[in-house]
Amino acid sequence: MTTPSAGSPLVVDASVAVAITVGEPSARAGLRTLAERRGQGVTLLVPAFFWLEVVNVLGLRYRMEPALVLEAVVDLEKLRLETIPLDRPQLLLTIDVMAREGLSAYDAGYLALAESADAQLVTADRRLAAAAGARALRLDGGREIRETNQPYTGSWATWPGAAAYLKELRARIVSQANG
Repeated sequence: MTTPSAGSPLVVDASVAVAITVGEPSARAGLRTLAERRGQGVTLLVPAFFWLEVVNVLGLRYRMEPALVLEAVVDLEKLRLETIPLDRPQLLLTIDVMAREGLSAYDAGYLALAESADAQLVTADRRLAAAAGARALRLDGGREIRETNQPYTGSWATWPGAAAYLKELRARIVSQANG
């Protein structure tokens, strides 16, 4: 495995975003790393499922009200993360990484994206970092993400910025459709 160069993209996994959102011990290091890389002109990449994983962890593990989850998503968007779609080739790479490294589909998806983009992978997940080897940039003090069966409660619509955010999203969709 080759080590990505300093200007290579950086794949950000959900453990980093969650750490930042909930103020885990690794949050400051995560924000500093992302800001430094962004300042160097490095593109910050996330796979499309990143957003679902973050929402799931905030809502289920941290029991955040939907309004706070929506606010967290808006805050994360300010990091200017480029969302990469999960197409068939990327899915096949993910399956390969799952089989090769024994990772969950989610963790394998981050590593598959990092490999295909010749990028580093920033994570607080020690198992994912171990699988990524020289590609990994591990944040200490973060919590690994695992699924839970707890139900969501409340509504995102109670967040004061919800209406404005939805209006902005609709305008983006219309602009993309017409553009």
